[in-house]
Amino acid sequence: MAEMTKKERVNAVLEGKEPDKVPVFPFILTQGVYECGWKLPDITTQTDSDAEKCAQTVIKTLEEYDYDLALGSYMDCFYGVVPLGGTLHIPDKFGGVVSAAQYPVVNRSDWTQVKKKLPLDPWKEPRMAATLKATKMVSDQIGKDTPIAALWWPGPTAAMLMLRGPEPIIMDMIEEPDFATELLQAGNQFAIDYIRAQYQAGANSVCILGDVVGVELIPPDMCERFVLPYVAEIADMVMKEFGQKTWLHVHGNFTKPDTYPLIEKFIKEGHVHGFYLDEKHSAQWLKDNIIDKYHVPVSISIHGPNLNSWSLDEIDNFVKDGLAYAAPGGGVMVTPSCEIPSDVPKENFHKWVDSTHKYGTYPISR
Repeated sequence: MAEMTKKERVNAVLEGKEPDKVPVFPFILTQGVYECGWKLPDITTQTDSDAEKCAQTVIKTLEEYDYDLALGSYMDCFYGVVPLGGTLHIPDKFGGVVSAAQYPVVNRSDWTQVKKKLPLDPWKEPRMAATLKATKMVSDQIGKDTPIAALWWPGPTAAMLMLRGPEPIIMDMIEEPDFATELLQAGNQFAIDYIRAQYQAGANSVCILGDVVGVELIPPDMCERFVLPYVAEIADMVMKEFGQKTWLHVHGNFTKPDTYPLIEKFIKEGHVHGFYLDEKHSAQWLKDNIIDKYHVPVSISIHGPNLNSWSLDEIDNFVKDGLAYAAPGGGVMVTPSCEIPSDVPKENFHKWVDSTHKYGTYPISR
């Protein structure tokens, strides 16, 4: 098979077809900052970020590891917290990640004042605007042949990270579902606005939609109520406005009898075009239960801690065995189980990407 560009390679997978070789999406967020030799306070403050450095986290890691699907910028998970009245924790030690020190909606009564500050314009909120400027820089440099994904979280995860925090928002879903729905709707509108802005800034490929609530934090019936409709709203917007597909990264174990039916619901009602599940789902299970049954592409995920601790041979064998079973016929990408570890050794990162391209070169047979 003739060698494809990275964009052609990823597009083939999104169509459920065989590319020239299996692509890698390493889901780089904070790791890119440390790869450049910086710490988090070098790239972001409570109220602003350095757009040029945000862009360099992408350019540097692409040059170093030659992976296939990129994000447009360094991002963290807590945009919107400070403009709405909360504060961030920005660690200055190697390996740390940005988190919320205090959320805007500590008590339910806080919502009355917080919602008056919404919606937020991602082009005017300085930390977000820096990521959009970075995406434009990255797109100008690599966007012709390299796919740049848009990324954000659907309603429940967006609201959890921006407004309320995990335990309170889960309790809201149980005790005050109407109140929770208000928060989730606000979070989803924030997600739509930010994803739309990323495409306007230069994202040119799939939308990676990451939901950490899934069936990890709530049962399947609540997932269907509080996650599914928000995924569908974003996926519909992305397809209608930008002609791009949505790949769902959702947390939880979908191999169980009570959770597996949600896969079909996410496809038929959520309009999801691909699944990025975690390390609980083996390559064999993904091939048998999603690719072959629903003809929907998937990612094979290596558990982040294993990528850190395994030997090079263990990484190589994991990739080889997984691709041998799942990759024939196409529709397969390789990912970490979530954001790639900030402190993954260079040699382990290289081995993972190189082994994927080696054993994932078509034709592949079991």
